[in-house]
Amino acid sequence: MNGSHDRQANRSVSDPSWNEALAFAPDALVDTTLELHWAAQLVASAGQTFAEPRDDDSHRAMSWSPELGAFVGADFAGPYAFRLALRPADLSLVLLDRADGTLSVFELPGRSRQEAYDWLALGMATYRGGTPPVIERPEYDMPEHPVGGTAAFSRDRRSELTALAALYSSAASILTRLYGDRDDASEIRCWPHHFDLATLLTIEASVDAEESRTIGIGLAPMGGGYDTWYLYVTPWPYPDATALPDLGRDGRWQTEGWTGAVLSGAEVMEFAPGERADRIEGFLKRATAAAREALR
Repeated sequence: MNGSHDRQANRSVSDPSWNEALAFAPDALVDTTLELHWAAQLVASAGQTFAEPRDDDSHRAMSWSPELGAFVGADFAGPYAFRLALRPADLSLVLLDRADGTLSVFELPGRSRQEAYDWLALGMATYRGGTPPVIERPEYDMPEHPVGGTAAFSRDRRSELTALAALYSSAASILTRLYGDRDDASEIRCWPHHFDLATLLTIEASVDAEESRTIGIGLAPMGGGYDTWYLYVTPWPYPDATALPDLGRDGRWQTEGWTGAVLSGAEVMEFAPGERADRIEGFLKRATAAAREALR
């Protein structure tokens, strides 16, 4: 295959640090974030092509594995439960077996998405048999970037990628700690369309999902009126913007275009390094309580 096996263990981001995530100002990570977002489309492609389709589109989504330091896609359908993972710290795709053992690695820096698709197709032919399959591609409306075309992924972004790996690892860790054991919370997933990592609390379910009362909680890399990453807590249906509860010490209500409590990465960077984790956790707890109150 056009990819190398692991020759040495990569450092796992199993000990997440908001300070490591903030080694770069949020606006210095924008271009690298876009490259990582486009790389994630390969995992979505694998899910779309090989996994059993799900109504909620989660067959194209990813979960964060602290053990692997990677976004891991859905299990492929069939007797051999392969999965494709994306390791942000070195921008590598990893084909995993059913026990999450590494079958093959494709390092994206210096290579194009088409080369990665060719590697994946050849890998599936090698490990599942038959001719190389046609890999389907998601139809998501993606932000423009040269790597979305024929350009190669950057070679010189290891430090920025390490910061982004720490960012998503830190977010996954705190979401798991606060919401992972709750019966009303969905699995924490990274959605390849907007590249947000989130869970959904169901306050009151309805047959029509659009009529259910929910609270979305997560990390967004940009979008929704923001150019850089932020944490958000979004009640649905959107409550009256003139009667939103106070959020306390940190964060603000976003009410233009959508309604939700927001704590931006730029704000987090201003916190004392030793306070960042506690203040982020405090924001999420207060904002979740405020969103629940707003939905009454």
